[in-house]
Formats: sequence, C-alpha cells, structure tokens
Amino acid sequence: MSSAMNIKSDPLIGYALLPIHWLDTPGQMPLLFMNMQLFQYLALYLITAIGWPLLASAEPVGNPIEINELIKSKDPYMGIQLMGSLSLKGNPALAELSGLAWDEDEQTLLAISDRGWLLHLLPIFENGNLIQADLQKIRVLKDRHGKPLRGSWRDSEGLTLENSENGVSGDTSLIISFERHNRIERYTLDGEWVKTEPLPKLLEQTSFQPKGNKGLEAVTLHPQLGIITGPEYPPKGTPHYLVNSAGIKWYFTPKEPNGALVALEALPNGDLILLERAYTSIFAPWVISLTQIKMADLVPDNQVSSTLIARFDSSEGWLTQNLEGLTRHQGMHFFMVSDDGNKPWAQTQLIYFKLLQP
Repeated sequence: MSSAMNIKSDPLIGYALLPIHWLDTPGQMPLLFMNMQLFQYLALYLITAIGWPLLASAEPVGNPIEINELIKSKDPYMGIQLMGSLSLKGNPALAELSGLAWDEDEQTLLAISDRGWLLHLLPIFENGNLIQADLQKIRVLKDRHGKPLRGSWRDSEGLTLENSENGVSGDTSLIISFERHNRIERYTLDGEWVKTEPLPKLLEQTSFQPKGNKGLEAVTLHPQLGIITGPEYPPKGTPHYLVNSAGIKWYFTPKEPNGALVALEALPNGDLILLERAYTSIFAPWVISLTQIKMADLVPDNQVSSTLIARFDSSEGWLTQNLEGLTRHQGMHFFMVSDDGNKPWAQTQLIYFKLLQP
C-alpha cells in the first residue's frame, strides 16, 4: 500500500484528503459541518503526531446541563445526590473520554481518551455544585520509545493513581488499562511511559483472556488488594469477573441483561464501586448502573454480591449518555464522564454526585 493510501486510511485525517468539491456534493454533509470536522481532525492529528499541548492557557470548557428534567442538583436520587453536570466542549481533545482520576496533591482531574490523550482539568465549584471546568493541559500518551501511541495501541480506557495524595507534588503515577492490545501501563503526569505492569497468569487462559475491544476497560488501585482490573465483557461462557495482580479473582453479575463493566473505583475502606452500562439496540433503553461490592464480600474465587446504588434509564427521563469513567473526588463525592464516540450529536458529560450511604 502506498504512503498516500496509508495516510488516507487514518481516521484522524481521512476527511482532510477529500477533494474540496466533494464538500458541496448534494446529499452529503453540509459544507459548514464538514469544515468543522476538517478542523477537528486536523487539530487532533497535530496533537497525536507532534504532541503539541495546543493550549496557551487554561480555557473554560464546561456548559451546565440537566440530565433529568425532574431531578435537579442537590436533589437525592436513590443512593446518590446530584451535584452538577456539564457538557464539555470547545476543544477537539475533549472527545472520547473513557477514564477519570482525581489527583489530590495536584488538585487536578485527569482524563484519558480512546485516542491516547491525557487531559488535565480543573473543576470549579459554587456552594458545593460543579459549575465549570477549565482545560489546563493536553498531553499525548507515549510509548517506551517516546513516540505518541498510534492506532489500536492508543485505546486507553481505565485510569487509577498512585502517590496522588501523599503531600508530594509531581510524583503521581498513572496506572492505565488499555483495550484491543490489552495491557496495563504506568505513566507520568506528562504522559511519558514508565513501565508495563505484569498481568496475572489467569488472563493468559482462553476462558479469561480479554478479547479485543471488549477487554480491560476498568482498573483501580485497591488499598489492600493492589491493582484490580476486569474486562468490559468476559469471553463467552465465563461469568463477569474481577482479578488483581496476584491472580485472585472474583465473579459478579451485572445488574442489567447484557451489562458491561466500564469503570471501577476502590474506596478507602476497601469497598468497590462499579460503573455498568447496558445497551442492546436502538429500540431498547440505555441503562447506566452504579453498584457497590463490600470489602467483606470479596472472598477469592467466589461469586460476590453487589448492591445497586443508582440506575439511570433513558426510558425514565434520564439524559445520561455513554458513561465510561468514574473517580472519587473528596470524601464521598465522585465524578463520572461519558465517551461521546466523537459523534457531533453526542455529549462529553461530566457529572458530579455524592454517595449518600457509603
């Protein structure tokens, strides 16, 4: 294949190589929309290819939204209290966010994307409610040779931190799980590769091995059990499971049919909070569930029970979209973020809430 064909096959810049007259072809996308897409793809290509931060200074990117017409901020809902929601937009790097982590030492909300970008965000609050977010930095995740991750190698999904609340600035270690080329890697705050974490031998077995784009979607650092991860969907015939770096595994059942594990967060007391997504077709509701597994129930090799904290069902007035990232902020306050799939009709939603009964 020629080099020109290789470039054209890259989804980041494929539109850039289309003839200009194609943009005005009847029946195709409007010229204005295509020009917008052209700018976004070129900007993202420059970020990925060159590693530009693309920001001269912090920029506000949050637009307040309601995710339910009847349930407002400060209203309790099931086991949570909503504390503000934003749609993040204004910069092309805000697309396809999949993982979140709060760095207490840096007072920064970190986000990673399917495109292999690392974003530094500053959330802004008023009377405890999330009202705005400033995008402070954009970094590209790099490989062990210092080159930006490319293609299917850049599909970063899960994020957790070490040394993020030890009172020392700059020593935070990012632990990131990747899909497709399923692995767990450590990075610096600037997106520099540090090391590859060894995966448990269990994941080499056919019945447990993560598969492609249904792989290691979630990761967390547990205070007693170390790194815990789990696939979005397990191989056919295997129940949903979690596993730590020592090879200890636990089975669980999602709250919805066809439910998927999309994020995982360990609490200081050892409990686990799971973010689950269920979507079967355009004719079925989109359901997001928050569930909790108690530390006392984490018996190795057992089926563990989970408690439903909150359920967001699109057929019941919820406008929550493809939520994929979860992190604890301070106390029992949490952030969630949605992956917009880089679709112009979708939102990157940042939702803030309080867990009422930890």
